[in-house]
Parts: sequence; C-alpha cells; structure tokens
Amino acid sequence: MNKIESLSDLFDMVGCDVSYYDLGRNITKITPQQAIQFDRKQQAYPFPFRQHAWLACLLTSKDTAKKDSANAGVIWFVKLPLDEAGCLNLGTRDHFIKSIVDKILHKGEEAGLSEALEDNPYVFKPDQERMASFHAILGKNLHKAPSHYFDDVVKHLSSDVNKQDDSWQTLGLQGIAELAARVDEDTYQALIQKAIQHAAKPVVSALCHALEHETLSSQLQETLIAQLQTEQDALMQASYLRALSRAELNNTLLLPLFGLLGSLTECQDNDLHPIAALAAKCPHWLGQNPQLLRIIMEKLAHREDGYIAFRQIAAELSQHPEAKQPLWSLLRCGHVSPKLAQAVSYLFTQTPTSVQ
Repeated sequence: MNKIESLSDLFDMVGCDVSYYDLGRNITKITPQQAIQFDRKQQAYPFPFRQHAWLACLLTSKDTAKKDSANAGVIWFVKLPLDEAGCLNLGTRDHFIKSIVDKILHKGEEAGLSEALEDNPYVFKPDQERMASFHAILGKNLHKAPSHYFDDVVKHLSSDVNKQDDSWQTLGLQGIAELAARVDEDTYQALIQKAIQHAAKPVVSALCHALEHETLSSQLQETLIAQLQTEQDALMQASYLRALSRAELNNTLLLPLFGLLGSLTECQDNDLHPIAALAAKCPHWLGQNPQLLRIIMEKLAHREDGYIAFRQIAAELSQHPEAKQPLWSLLRCGHVSPKLAQAVSYLFTQTPTSVQ
C-alpha cells in the first residue's frame, strides 16, 4: 500500500473521486485548487468556522461500472480541527485517516466505504435545515430533479398567499430549500420575492435561512432590507440578516444596520438575536466596519448578565480571519466607554486566551 499523506491519498486508495463542500458558516463548494492547497497545508482552510473545517465529502467511484448504480455516491460529514494558522491540524487529520484505513481494511473496501465513519469522533451530523439545503444545492449541481416537496412549495406560493394563511404547515423544509437553491432563475426569484413580502413568518424564516447559502440579486437584497427595516420581531430580524449575509456591505445596508442596533447603552434579550446572527453569519461585515463592531461590543458590555453574551460574541469573532484583528484593536483601544473597558478587563482576567 502506498503511503497515505493526505485526504486525497485516502480517497485514491479507496478508488473514489471526491468533491468537497464546506458546511460551516454557509454551504460553499470548495474548488479542486482550494482542496489541494488546504489538504497539503499549502494554504489555510478557506472557510474556517469555530476553529474547524466542516466538510461534506461527496465520494463517487472511479469505476465507471459503479457510477450508474444507485449507490454510486457516498457522503461523509467530517469535522476536522484547525491549527492557530487556520490550516488543518495534521496530527488529527492523520489520526482521522488512520481510523478510516483501519476500518476499511477490517471490513473490506465495498462495505467499508459506507460504514467507515461508524463511531468516528470526527463525524458530525448537520441539523435539519442545513441538511435540506445541502441536498438541495447538491441536487441542483448534479442536475437532478427536485423532490415533490418543491412542487408543493411552488404551488403554495403561486396562490394568493398571506401571513394569516396556515396552509403552509403542510409544506416540507426540503421544498423550501430547493426553491432557495433556484434563486438564480427568474421565475423562482419572483416567487421568493413574493414569499418574503407576503408569506407566513415560518415560511419566510425557513426561506431566509436557506438563502444564506446563495448570492442574491440587488432587487432581492433591497426587498430583504426593506423587510428588515420594518420588522419588529427580533427572530425575524435575525433571519433577514442571515439571508443577506453574502451581500456587499454598502450604505444601503449599513444605515439600516445602525438603525436596527440602536443605542450603545442598551441591550435587551431580544437584541441578542440579530447580534448573534451578525457575529455568526456576517463577521466579515464587522471586520470591514469598525463602527458596527464597536456598537455591538458596547451594547453587550452594557448588559447586566455577568458578561456572558459579551464573552461569547468576542470568542466567536476572535476565530474569524477578517474580524479577529479589528476586534483585537477595539479591545485594546483606550477610547471606549467605562462599561466596555470594564468588560474587556473582565474578559482578559477570566479568559486570558479567548482572544488571541
């Protein structure tokens, strides 16, 4: 057996081609060039999320006779830790590879490929929303027909929908995800636009969460921003922010964000929903606009919760390449409110390694 020194070596050994998708902050297809670079530690992992690479590995047999079979594709969901430079931790990667090789050698290649991840510590299971979106995106990329749930969603949204209509309860999450994956098609974009403005909140929320994986037209972005500006429900505000997370941070978006965040000296429990969405899904915005970052950290510092939310958001942002340095600069700045200075002092006293 040839020496296995990378994930690509592992998949070559089992006779598979592999396509990678990142399932961390958003669902993003990883290019072959990116895969080679992070696999061999030539570059940092391109989409770090909470100090891990969250990978969906689509394995297809190199044997053309097997490509047409129903079981031609196997999907592995693998979570691998990153080192301080954002590269794959080679020690744990090699441990993962060894565990797979041992299982395949023990069970045989045919059974081993689908069963190789049994009891593996590096496996993760995407939540229901993420799984629906991944299958929707993968199916579209592979030119597969959408599920019958998609037809139900299209039929529902093509009718005279309104926010009080409860017929949405029969809709499947998979169909909503498949609609979002087709946002680049004019017919379906019009349906999405209609849904955002008129459908029941649970439908809009699920749709927004699925749209966070897509690049949206300026027209659809404007619709989402308009909804964000008039929405009073904090959970829905967070959903609109998630849908907009791949948008460019320009004045059209920035001014409503300032309006949404409001006072620096107040932060109610409901305010945490949009703040958490910004930190988890839009940290690049906070890295690009120090004023936006400061408002959030000031608000959190003014909460009477023992700095719990402040500490959690600081930890989240400190792990993002674009937000890390601006956060560090803010926390070391002398020109902040006494409340923020006190929160920073507490942060470094209690958790000296949370921000590096």
